[in-house]
Formats: sequence, C-alpha cells, structure tokens
Amino acid sequence: MLPPALSKADLHLLYVFCTVVEARGFSAAQITLNVSASTISRQIADLETRLGMRLCQRGRKGFRLTDKGEIVYAASHKLFAALDQFGETVDGTRGKLVGRLSVAAIDNWVFNNEAPIMGALGEFTRIAPQVEVEMHSLAPDDIEMAVQDAQIALGVGVFHKHKPGLIYETLGFERIGLYCSRGHPLFTADTPERVEELLPQANFCKRAYLNEDLVAPVSRGLPSNASAHQIEGIAMLVLTGRYIGYLPESFADIWVREGRVRSVGDGMFDLKSEIKLVRKRGEEPNLVVKTFIQLVKSAAGQVSKKNRKECRGA
Repeated sequence: MLPPALSKADLHLLYVFCTVVEARGFSAAQITLNVSASTISRQIADLETRLGMRLCQRGRKGFRLTDKGEIVYAASHKLFAALDQFGETVDGTRGKLVGRLSVAAIDNWVFNNEAPIMGALGEFTRIAPQVEVEMHSLAPDDIEMAVQDAQIALGVGVFHKHKPGLIYETLGFERIGLYCSRGHPLFTADTPERVEELLPQANFCKRAYLNEDLVAPVSRGLPSNASAHQIEGIAMLVLTGRYIGYLPESFADIWVREGRVRSVGDGMFDLKSEIKLVRKRGEEPNLVVKTFIQLVKSAAGQVSKKNRKECRGA
C-alpha cells in the first residue's frame, strides 16, 4: 500500500506507467521518456511492488493492462488532472495566466469561417502567451467522455443528449444539409415530386454519435446499412454516390462548388444545430479556463450580432 502522502518518486513512477500505457508498450515509450526499455521495465516493477499488485502483462504477446492496471491508470489520470488544477488555481489567485488549457472541438469546425473558437484562441494566445494550449479534434461523444474524465477542460460541439455530470451552454448555431453526390439518383432530381419518389429508396448513412430518428425526422424509415462516428466518415460515404447523409453546410461547400455534391431537394431538408460549450459540473474553472470561456462567448456573441444585422439587411 502507498503511504498517505505520495512522494515525488511515487508520482514519477505513476507518470512512467501512464506514458507506457498511452504508448502501448515499453519500446514506444522510450522516445517520450528518453530512457531505455530496461529502465522503464524496472520502474514499472518498482511501482507494482509499491502498490502490491500486477499492473500489466508484457512479453511475446505484447503489452496489456490487467484489470487492476486499468483502475490504476484511470486513477492516475484523475490524480495528474487534479495536480494540474491545483497549480493553475494557485497561479490564478495571483492573477497570472499560466498553466495549461485543454480544449476539444468537433472534428469539422475548422471549415466554418464563423466558428467563434478560432477568434477566441487567437485572442487567448495573445493575452496568455505563457499558457500551454492543447487542442483536440474529436467526435461529440468523445468530447463529452474526455470532459467527464477530466482529460480536457472544455469541449465545443453538437450535443443532443445531455449527460447529467456536465454543463452545456449554447454558443451559436450551424446549418446542416442533407446531401447526395454525383451518381446518386437524387443528384438529378429537380422537382419536389421526383425527390419524394426517390427518397424512400435512398440509403441513409447515420451519424453514430446521435439519434438520427430524433434529430432528423426525414431519416425515419429510410434504409440504412452504414454509419460513421465523425463527419469525415459521413462525407466519405456520401461521396461514393451510394448514400445520402447530413453534413454541415460549411463543410460540404467545397464539393458543392465543384459540382460533386448537392443538397437533396435544394435545401428542403436542411436543419439547424446548436453549437454548445461543455464543461464538467461541480468544478470551479480556474483563471485560465474562465478567461477562455469569456473569450469564446464574446466571439460567439459577435458572430450572432453580425448574422442578425445581415438578416435585417436582407
């Protein structure tokens, strides 16, 4: 058993263990840790002795965590996240923007010129040059999981089914359209009657991270034998000419302009998705996180104001 207070040596051994797990073996971890595989093996053995349990299997069959090793790995992640939070909070009480900012955004948002996160990041890195910024591009369900597990501080995405341990705040909206590509029967359907005739036979590719029947009524009853966990996967399936599927308009625009993709029914099935900021419930954000939240909300507000002006002008 570990003593009540972890020593610096204990923390180092846990760090080595986490690095090995994430590298999926001793050999790959050598580069990150800058030590030999034999040294890593000895350190893992020392940790197992300290904890009194076997953490992993290693040998000809490769590296694999034991059940207890899985638990220790998850607990170590929480421990290091808590230590980071402590350091950032202490620095925050001094009014210093230092430490780390970890943010995840949905995988296609870089194509959206109105996405407030880019402007917020630019301003944040200007006023907080000492903060280490860690960006992730993930599917919505992976973002929620990472926030829950304290692997990231904030997530930005489309979240249709809210989880009780998280706080969601609306940043803005994104238009998504139902698309098909050249070669699909619907690509040349130029009248609503022809669309209605062909649609029931169209193979629909589902976004695996949400309930399509709930958020996209047109999909109810359509045949479907494919799904994707990220928007890029939906795009690949649509571009085969064998499927129809929902894509953000900003993401599909490049193929629309090339004439490879078109909106089914010229936009008659378009939807509007809420883009939300998500963070963990019950945890007070430190100064770094609070500052970024303020910046991204401000940027989102400016985009919303600009769109309202354009709508009135139109």
